[in-house]
Amino acid sequence: MQLFEHPNDATGGDAVNLPSTPHAGPRGGAPDASGESYSNWVRDVLRAVADEPDAAVLFDSTIREPTELLAGVARRAFEGGVTDRFESVFAGGNRFVVEAVAARYGVPRESVICTTGATSAMAMAIRAYVAPGDHVIVETPCFDLLPGLAEEAGAMVSYLPRRAPDFDVDLAELAQLMRPDTKLVLLTHLHNPSGAMLGDGVVAALGELATKTGVPILIDEVYGDFAGPRRAAAALSPDIISVGSLAKAQGLFALKCGWAIASPARVQQMLAANSHGDLDLSKLSHAVAALVLEDIAPFDNHWRATLEATRPVVERHVGAMVDAGLLVGDVPVAGCMCFPRVVGVADTRALADWFWREHRIVVAPGEFFGLAGHIRIGFGGEAEQLDRGLERLHRALSLYRAS
Repeated sequence: MQLFEHPNDATGGDAVNLPSTPHAGPRGGAPDASGESYSNWVRDVLRAVADEPDAAVLFDSTIREPTELLAGVARRAFEGGVTDRFESVFAGGNRFVVEAVAARYGVPRESVICTTGATSAMAMAIRAYVAPGDHVIVETPCFDLLPGLAEEAGAMVSYLPRRAPDFDVDLAELAQLMRPDTKLVLLTHLHNPSGAMLGDGVVAALGELATKTGVPILIDEVYGDFAGPRRAAAALSPDIISVGSLAKAQGLFALKCGWAIASPARVQQMLAANSHGDLDLSKLSHAVAALVLEDIAPFDNHWRATLEATRPVVERHVGAMVDAGLLVGDVPVAGCMCFPRVVGVADTRALADWFWREHRIVVAPGEFFGLAGHIRIGFGGEAEQLDRGLERLHRALSLYRAS
């Protein structure tokens, strides 16, 4: 792992070790699996910025945690006794979570599997449908976890380009990528890293393709609530699997509560392939999650209020950088992230390194997602901090261009 070797000239402080970002890999725009993973990079970033109170952190794509709201639910659950939602999760998860997810996303309870998070739900689906040597199709640019999970299962991975500036899914291109040994397709909605939406018409067409080919399509909908309210994609086709969680839109990563939604037949296939179920389910956190899901309006109001404050800020600053010829790309209509292209910069890994070294600014370079030349900007935090950070980013990018 390479480290920054230069002092922070902007502040005169000592060098801070932070991993350089990986090169785009040789697999048609895929993240380089031999390099530093995005998750490990984030961990190192968080350790570094903890010692840098003036750091401008602009990469996070999660709504800030509604800590007081969460604490209030937990207090009410136990202050007058023990809530009846506090029950064993060993026999298939918390039934109140299952019922609340089913009601929220318009499916029968038999279509819901309770998991510790979306990652666990995806892993269960992959175990059900993918054997070593099978073929899996993954969108690109993408969150590197998606191909990583497929490769850990021994799959051969091909990539479906979602091309800028719209990052749409090309159904004809997806059909052409299908092979006799294709067992699963992995997509996201909202798309990570661009924030692009999958419309209901596209989802319906994806379901028709899945039925025609016999290849299930898994859609990671952890950001889907930003485009809601709407039914889960799995409700539109028996051959689509939806996964979701409370971690992203609601900011409730502390609860480790996720789910898979699929037709009852596919649920049974997934359970049969995961005979032990999800052994990491927490009785305590899922009891609180059940209460959150049963009265989720305050948490939805939290993310809506956050974005009502931050979206105008990011639109103003990104628009100014576009007008200045520094960036290309619009802020998507939903969600808390955007993925603009940096004009004239092919190596956004080097740019991100320079941002940190010289200006203590953190953005996620596109190389982590398989599309060099772009940066991912998140805006799920405090509007004032975002305003200051994006102003610094504009100045720094202007300096970089001038140099």
